Amino acid sequence: MHLSGIVNFQHVFSLLSASINHIPSEVSLDINNHLPSIDNHQTTNVENVKPVVLWHGLGDNYNSSGMNKVKDIINSIYPDTFVYSIAIDEDPSTDQQRSMFGDANVELEQVCETLSTIPELERGFNAIGFSQGGVFIRALIERCPFVKVHNLVTFGSPHLGIMELPLCKDPKDWLCKARNGLLKKQVWFDSVQKRVIPAQYFRDRAQIDKYLEHSNLLADINNERVEKNSTYRDNFSSINKLVLVTFTEDTTLVPKDSAAFIDFDPETGTIIPFAETDLYQRDYIGLKQLHEQNKVEFLSIEADHMKITENFLREVTINYLGPEI
Repeated sequence: MHLSGIVNFQHVFSLLSASINHIPSEVSLDINNHLPSIDNHQTTNVENVKPVVLWHGLGDNYNSSGMNKVKDIINSIYPDTFVYSIAIDEDPSTDQQRSMFGDANVELEQVCETLSTIPELERGFNAIGFSQGGVFIRALIERCPFVKVHNLVTFGSPHLGIMELPLCKDPKDWLCKARNGLLKKQVWFDSVQKRVIPAQYFRDRAQIDKYLEHSNLLADINNERVEKNSTYRDNFSSINKLVLVTFTEDTTLVPKDSAAFIDFDPETGTIIPFAETDLYQRDYIGLKQLHEQNKVEFLSIEADHMKITENFLREVTINYLGPEI
């Protein structure tokens, strides 16, 4: 049975790889351009603005129009600010594919090493993570000794995991859904956990024992296993500000409340509020410490996944990426 499952996965993997150009647009950064353009005269030329590091989401790439637009917005408000967009590969197409397939732990080690070689980032930086990019930056904060993040802003990031694998562009594409369904049934196989990126932050509360045993990434960086890593808690609790942005109409991130570290009871289906989760109560990663020090802020956008307006990004830039008062 196990061998058969692996064969099935290899077939599904090849089909998904072949359809890389059909990644759902909802998981790519989508800046609404119909709003008034930024007035370049309304900039703030100040000193001591920290560099900014960006990490794109699933199906996006470091050099996409959306990511470049984010850079433009930051630089229009704080000119000459160093903005670095994380890339797993210099080729945008390959970088996009690596956002879907690969071992997240290997990619995190690569990024950790890369960031350590960038002089502009040596004294620390602010960071924005879009969707899964937010989870990955959090993992860097916990694991990478070279990373010194001041403020972290995450947009629709699956901090408490996902229960669906967002790999189908069209919800009516039954063939894709069938492949996705097969992949979900095999989500705890090592062959899936170490090759399909979204599987590595899959977290089904009804299968919590399997999650704790087999999760390739999330169970570790959330410190949910019996053996805890105190370094994760110490490192993450040392940041200055954590800003959690949720999309109220999110249909890609399931459950959407994962973006705000909100959990749920699988037996009753009831929501477990932010401050009542085990992750918070037992302070596995320092979240409780940050919250008690008034270092956690919750924002929301009344839109679907990654539907972000220029105005919202401007406010985030001014409020969280500027100089300290």
